[in-house]
Amino acid sequence: MPEIIDTPPKLVTDEIKALRKLLKKSISKKTTDNLLIATWNIRAFGDLTEKWEAGPNDSPTRDLHSLLCIIEIIKSFDIIAVQEVKDNIKCLRSTMAMLGNNWSFLMTDTTKGDAGNGERLAFIFNTKRVKLSGLACEIVVPAEQLANNISSDALDKQFARTPYAVSFKVKDKTLILLTLHVLYGDSEADRIPELKAIADWMYDWAKKLNKWEHSLITLGDFNIERADDPAYNAFVSKNLFIPEDIRALPRTIFKELKFYDQIGWYINSSSVSQISLSYVKGGIFDFRDSVLKARNYNLTQLSFRISDHFPLWVEFAI
Repeated sequence: MPEIIDTPPKLVTDEIKALRKLLKKSISKKTTDNLLIATWNIRAFGDLTEKWEAGPNDSPTRDLHSLLCIIEIIKSFDIIAVQEVKDNIKCLRSTMAMLGNNWSFLMTDTTKGDAGNGERLAFIFNTKRVKLSGLACEIVVPAEQLANNISSDALDKQFARTPYAVSFKVKDKTLILLTLHVLYGDSEADRIPELKAIADWMYDWAKKLNKWEHSLITLGDFNIERADDPAYNAFVSKNLFIPEDIRALPRTIFKELKFYDQIGWYINSSSVSQISLSYVKGGIFDFRDSVLKARNYNLTQLSFRISDHFPLWVEFAI
């Protein structure tokens, strides 16, 4: 049985080379004076079929070829927040084995219960580019606060998937990244309590961090359908800044335009901790026409092999 570190067939090798060239054209080059941060909901990032091509009866359909493409995309960034890491972490373990000793990761435990969907949140990061700064925590709302949240759009129970924050050190800068995967629910109204709660939490935390000049950035899958809809307005209700050049970009591989994934922080405020890095630009990486081309998969099949979401990324100057 082949492993991810084995030499791939020529078809796979040729495609990875072509993908590498496209990534260099599509995503900013790493330099000594920049930082590349991404968020990526990698669909059901759990088990792995250890074949170069999964057969029609194999489950899961994500195979070594697919995972090599995912790893190549991950390597383009310095820190990647990953949503939908599952209880079975074979894909994650194989990813780290392929990335090598200059990469590391942190993750939460599996969220139990139906709403949690057996998911973890994770950060994968390049240890030659960033260092851990000491903080790793999950966000839990105090019981007293939940009891007092009596309005119809207030959070009255814990987050379905507990938000996860980790601090990183880049040169003389400290940044705290907070990632989450908001409950999708049966309707948009089901998402608003979590979105409002994370906006409030970010704002309160940023006020406390103000004197330390630490940057606070939230990123992940917020399940926001449209710009300026009630869910989006709840997310930015405390004036989180979303860079203009990424606001209207598609987030999923399907034709319907969604804005699920977001990256935001604070600027132009004296009362909260503002970003201490200079924003350069951001984007998505649309992998649809550059991976698994010889397999002729449709978009649904591609979504289970790679993902139904594009990676969303931002570049900062240090």
